[in-house]
Amino acid sequence: MKQKNDNLTFNEHFGVPDGADHLDIPLESDLEAFICPFLIVNDKKGIISSQVNYRSGKFLEELNTNYVKTNDRKKGIPFLSHLGEANEYNLGYSKTNKGKGIAVEKADTIFSALRNNRFAKQGVSITNEAHNVLLLVKGIGQDNMSDVLANICRDIFADFTLKQCKKYNITTSEVKIKFFNSITKKWDYKKVQLPKYLGKHKILLPKNIISGSRDYSTLYNWFISRNYISYEILNNKADKSINDKYCSKLKDGTKKAIIKRIYKDYHKPKGDLIDFVLKYQGSLLEFQIYAKEHYPSLNLENLDNVA
Repeated sequence: MKQKNDNLTFNEHFGVPDGADHLDIPLESDLEAFICPFLIVNDKKGIISSQVNYRSGKFLEELNTNYVKTNDRKKGIPFLSHLGEANEYNLGYSKTNKGKGIAVEKADTIFSALRNNRFAKQGVSITNEAHNVLLLVKGIGQDNMSDVLANICRDIFADFTLKQCKKYNITTSEVKIKFFNSITKKWDYKKVQLPKYLGKHKILLPKNIISGSRDYSTLYNWFISRNYISYEILNNKADKSINDKYCSKLKDGTKKAIIKRIYKDYHKPKGDLIDFVLKYQGSLLEFQIYAKEHYPSLNLENLDNVA
């Protein structure tokens, strides 16, 4: 599969046929795509998804319990500073400004975002799940969460990469990588075998856990407007005086909710979505399923490279 700007891809360079389980990444630029926690948590039968979901839960539990809840920034920032730019995946918005300084900056961003979140600050376990953090924590977007997963699960994805290389007879070489050890709850190192291109090692990802750019807070707002607020209005559980504004009548006399108008007036910024979570019990789980059905994995025919 060729990219739009005809950059050389992993599969082209290493002679991998169509139909491989891994995402075909460009080798000299970044792909505007991200590891998606919603696809991971919904992949009930996927071994890798299960491993990543477990690992991310242990990482977030350690972060929230021992650093965020106690507001221990002095120890929390060093713990998070291991989240450097994961260049070997060739994913994200840009290849520029990647390095050690960015890791420290990102650590501060993530810590502050969680510390300012009501759930995380109170130690509510809901923020120990990556898809909930992505949805509810202002300041942690799809790119940051993807980088978190890429860093803490680097060994898991390295093992997947080696299996793909063995399957397609791709030469690998030894390299030491860093990952989060969920047993010791510390950052650790191990030696793995990875493929190389122009002296740089590459890590592959299962394509079924990769998503394009999406604003899940907007999607959740729409979901609440469509499935909860509109129900209250149509069933006279809201202020009756607003019915005319948010409803229209069909020819048979039945009422229909005007979702766009409801969304426009009732949607909340990302930091306030917790209000919806508290008011509409069960909506998070329902949205998780809804996201899988309506926002599936990446459309591989419409990929953009980022210089």
